[in-house]
Amino acid sequence: LGERIKYDWRGDLKVTQGQTLVMGLQYENERFDTPNKAVSNGNKGAFVELQSNWTDRFFTVANIRYDHDDKFGGHTTYRIAPVFIVPGTDTKLKASYGTGFKAPTLSERFSDSRPAFNFYGNPNLKPEESRGWDVGFEQPLLNGQVHVGATYFHNDIDNLILTNAARTSYTNIGRATTKGVEAFAALELTPQFKVRADYTFTLAKDETAHQELLRRPRHKASITASWVPIEKLTLSATLIYVGERMDGNRDFSISRMRAPGAAIVNLAADYKVDEKLTVFGRVDNLFDKRYENPVGFLVPGLSAFGGIRVSL
Repeated sequence: LGERIKYDWRGDLKVTQGQTLVMGLQYENERFDTPNKAVSNGNKGAFVELQSNWTDRFFTVANIRYDHDDKFGGHTTYRIAPVFIVPGTDTKLKASYGTGFKAPTLSERFSDSRPAFNFYGNPNLKPEESRGWDVGFEQPLLNGQVHVGATYFHNDIDNLILTNAARTSYTNIGRATTKGVEAFAALELTPQFKVRADYTFTLAKDETAHQELLRRPRHKASITASWVPIEKLTLSATLIYVGERMDGNRDFSISRMRAPGAAIVNLAADYKVDEKLTVFGRVDNLFDKRYENPVGFLVPGLSAFGGIRVSL
């Protein structure tokens, strides 16, 4: 039995024209109970971010965050992201650099799936730490009716948490790298009908074992078409493709195998009754595609959802 309680506070302060300070506090406590043990862990976090509009063509976002984990102590992370819009072409040049910290979950540390799967938690796991950067551009064309863009990203991760070689528990690997390219193209055929395509290519490598990381597809893509037939109604359809990836079978008696990719179609609709009330619905996996992600675990088949959103 798991339980998580989380509190957040966020405040925005406009310091001067073009300078906004964003502040936040966070407290989270997680509890994990089994017939044999009861464990808990908490984390306190605080961050501050400066959003700066220096000119009409130069912007920066810089933030710093401090987390104090009950088990792993204090960690400071930060990120800076400048943006420059080129005069004449309106090309948006953007980049960022940042660091990250992620503590292992209580499930990873203490959950034992025995005796059926002979899989145990590892209470000696270390937190993951990372450094990452990206650089890219966005370009409007045809008076803004077309937008294209691409971004190269690179992340170095220390103590990445994976299953161990024997597939009996979790372990930290010394170092991993993920890098690749994200690209998009957006087309406004009419003010009511828009199409957007996104593609991501990722190389994910265990630098210690010199092999491809599990469950990281190299190719992911999506195409979304949205239509506003009347002012209050928005309809959309999305095709999502996830390429083949390296994985193991359900009990990892086969530790490395090529898992096939799949394409899934989702539909959605939003109807804005008034300024405060919106009715929505969606259909996921329209064609009831049988697809395992990860191998041995079927994704949900044809599913329908509906609800309302109220803004007070």
